[in-house]
Amino acid sequence: MFIEEKTQTPELRGHRTLAAIVFTDVVSYSALMAAHEDYTLDLLRRDFQLINELCHRFEGKVLKTIGDSLLMYFSSAVKAVACGQEIQSSLATLAANLAPEDVLTHRIGIHLGDVFFNGSDVMGDGVNVAARLQAEAQPGGICLSQTVYEVVKNPLALKATDLVQRKLKNLPESILVYHIPPLYPTPFTTQWELNQAQVHAELSRNEAKSVIYSSGQWVLLNEHFFQIETYSQNSDGKLTIQIPSKSVEDDAVIQLLRPNLEQSQSVKFAYQNDGMLVKVKGVEAISREDYKIWTLTLEPKNLKANGYPLEQSSKGSKQVYSPDDIAKLKVRRLLLNDPPKLLMLRDAQMFSPALAERERLEKLIKGSATPISVEDCVIQSLYPRYKDKPGVFLELARLQAIFFLKAAGIVEQVQELAVGPISQGKVHVRFRGKRRQAQSELAVIEVEGDCLLVNES
Repeated sequence: MFIEEKTQTPELRGHRTLAAIVFTDVVSYSALMAAHEDYTLDLLRRDFQLINELCHRFEGKVLKTIGDSLLMYFSSAVKAVACGQEIQSSLATLAANLAPEDVLTHRIGIHLGDVFFNGSDVMGDGVNVAARLQAEAQPGGICLSQTVYEVVKNPLALKATDLVQRKLKNLPESILVYHIPPLYPTPFTTQWELNQAQVHAELSRNEAKSVIYSSGQWVLLNEHFFQIETYSQNSDGKLTIQIPSKSVEDDAVIQLLRPNLEQSQSVKFAYQNDGMLVKVKGVEAISREDYKIWTLTLEPKNLKANGYPLEQSSKGSKQVYSPDDIAKLKVRRLLLNDPPKLLMLRDAQMFSPALAERERLEKLIKGSATPISVEDCVIQSLYPRYKDKPGVFLELARLQAIFFLKAAGIVEQVQELAVGPISQGKVHVRFRGKRRQAQSELAVIEVEGDCLLVNES
């Protein structure tokens, strides 16, 4: 046995390597074969010859055919995606000069991952992911894993669409995928769009049942939300973020943040578990194909050496509210709408001790020691805008809550903020944070409950 092992070459034994794996297949191949087997095989051989030539041109290797599928190997993710684009472009040019019955529609999946390669075959999870991505691709299009997209987006000036999270068959975790749409309409496009609508509806139902513990790459900037590419803090404390614009509306909103010659405005900012007021010190843009990348420099607003002044105890008609009690009242208003905002204005004829107590509570919740006051339930206020996108709603509601929890001086540390699931018109919220006390100790504030998503007041 040992002698046999010694005679094996390194190529036969194989090795692990990082590679870009490309899978192609033909849409509705089984039906085409059932109807016209010999002719479909002739069309497949024609297309395979074209794909083989393009693969070699981009320094890839066709490892095997599996029925109507091709498995290709590239040492470069950039060349793999460029090849995929050229394949679909060449097939589109070919289709433009053929009768519909002479055209096969291909879809492509591309993933970058660690694989076992022996020179003639490749195995591993990277191969499985590429195969699953191919099944997700739009007919005539390409589906990329996020890993591939992050590597190739700058060298290829690539703008992919429809970033979605997918639970791929036989894979343990969901992954983010990007679509490169087809260059020409296909006979399968309408059905694919209907299937996608059903998938999105199912995802929305599942998202509503989920619990989120992070807001991902979302940032709150002024009164708007953006997904960023990068975030960093400089040695001088300034923050730098990069935002890829999604629309002309995004461009217009960001341009309005440019500082003038006299001073820069203070705006809301939140990212992950931190929130604060910042001044916009710089706004720059570079063009990338047909969209822009905005780079913003932000300066956190200076606070006193010991932060915002600590809340003082307050005496009500029935109890004394400690600073921790007041902090908990603010958290419950922000996250649970408990107690709901007092909208009724008192007049002399409607005065009552109970109303006076509610007014006292309202003043305690609103506060006066910080430039940010607490008035509304942020969970409830965002729901009408994002109720059709429950996953996005959960992330953005969490992020806006983070801003008020930190910027209003309620807590110094957010240890946990879990939002979800949504059920029967309510969303469950669980919070744990720490706040500074007068003795420089940190007190724990905990709140958990359900927030009505429709204001019934």
